Amino acid sequence: MELIGRGREADVYALGEDRVLRRFRDGRPAEHEARVMRWLGAQGYPVPAVHEAAGTDLVMERLHGPTMSEALRRRPWRAVRYGALLGRLHRQLHALAAPEWLPRLRADGHGADTQEADGQGAAVLHLDLHPDNVMLTGGGPRVIDWANAHAGPPEVDVAMTFVILRGIVLRPHERLLVRGLLRSMARSSGADRRAGMPAATQRRLADPNLTRAEEGLVHRLQRRG
Repeated sequence: MELIGRGREADVYALGEDRVLRRFRDGRPAEHEARVMRWLGAQGYPVPAVHEAAGTDLVMERLHGPTMSEALRRRPWRAVRYGALLGRLHRQLHALAAPEWLPRLRADGHGADTQEADGQGAAVLHLDLHPDNVMLTGGGPRVIDWANAHAGPPEVDVAMTFVILRGIVLRPHERLLVRGLLRSMARSSGADRRAGMPAATQRRLADPNLTRAEEGLVHRLQRRG
């Protein structure tokens, strides 16, 4: 199999022109992500079609086109446009009332069983919705990587995007692009990310894949609120 993508938690292999295999390296089962994507697809949200899930493997539709990150690097002057699109994807997702089987997010930004958590105002949250996880296909944007999906308040999801993008080490011109993108996203998302910052920063700091430099940036965001 041809390796065509490698994230922090999973590898992606090509299975011909129309399918890919996403395989988790940490041994986690793929069924949760498959169930989320099937449910979202049935609601009309733009996700890849799921073909099969077994063990750590998820077989799904192969998408053709750049990620939003790749497109932004090629056309940085479109940062505002892409930020608005990211905000609309947030808004469209958060308009969906979360199914009861989706784990709820606790106030500290971590997951809990549905019977243990407060489901008040529970929308579907991606919790990793940033330009690397948006594919710009000929048929429109598609959102990928649903392993972290939970139910909870929309402001935490928007805050997570903010924390992820402001919490990575960037060159000066990249920081300017990210700021423009995030301002545009904030205007179109319909959620106040400031209310979600405490939970988002705590959740981000719990990520074992963070580098020391990234931890420092997130701590700085945490202090600023």
